[in-house]
Order: sequence, then structure tokens, then C-alpha cells
Amino acid sequence: MVPRSKPEETPMTEQAIETPLICSRVSDEQRMNILPRYAGKHFMLLEGLIYKVMGEYSEAYQGGYWIMWELSNGAFYMAPGDRRETFPMTCAGNWYSGTMTADAAGVVACLVAFNRLAWHTREERFINLFYGLREWAAEHPEASEIFAAID
Repeated sequence: MVPRSKPEETPMTEQAIETPLICSRVSDEQRMNILPRYAGKHFMLLEGLIYKVMGEYSEAYQGGYWIMWELSNGAFYMAPGDRRETFPMTCAGNWYSGTMTADAAGVVACLVAFNRLAWHTREERFINLFYGLREWAAEHPEASEIFAAID
């Protein structure tokens, strides 16, 4: 097939139909299954790494209950406590400094953890988790802060 130079020349049958992402909270009954489902044998490493990244990026983070979310594109993420709580976040590696909600901070912590595990394990599952969550981050109300933090 020859690439077309103008988008309006693309027939309707060849255009991608975008479906909005859906984010669903994981029930308490399903929490124990989430990390093994997405991280396989690395589930404990992933969980600890997410908490570690959150502590690295926010001195205000003191641990606590995390809410787990599944995305309709096959990814998931976790976020600390109350979604309305805010955290000051800094990243020495890119000079980012700002404040974001717990939900956005969880997205950042998971993106960084997925990236680190992708490099460490070379497993495609972590690459897919990273890009699936990155797609969600692009739709997040705090997308500019999230992307500034992971840049």
C-alpha cells in the first residue's frame, strides 16, 4: 500500500477508531492477584520498587494504603491513599520539582518502576505496562506534571 500524503484521502475503513481508556478501581477481593498477574515472578520486586520510587521522588511520602487501578488497555497502576492528597515531588535526574495529587504521584512512581524493571529484566511485560500507563497519563488532568517528572 502506498502511503497517502493527506489525511483526508484516507478512506473511512482505514482510519483508526479511538476508544477512550477506562480506569477501574481494583476491589479489595482482587488486590492480592493484581501484582502477580501483571508482574509475574517479579511481583514482589515491582511492589517494593514502586514504594521506593515514591519515597525517592517525595520526602513527604510516609507509606500507607495504596489504591490499585486497572486500565482497559491492559495496564494498571497504584496510587497512595486519598486521591485528593497532594505530594511535593522532585526528580534530581531532570530537575523537576512540583506538587501533584496522590493519583498523579502514583502514576509517576509506577511509570518509573516499570521503566526500571523493563531495563533490569528485559521482559516485554514491563515495556507494555509502561506504554499502557503512559497512554493513560496523557489523558490525566495532571499530564503536564506527570510528563515533566518522568522526562
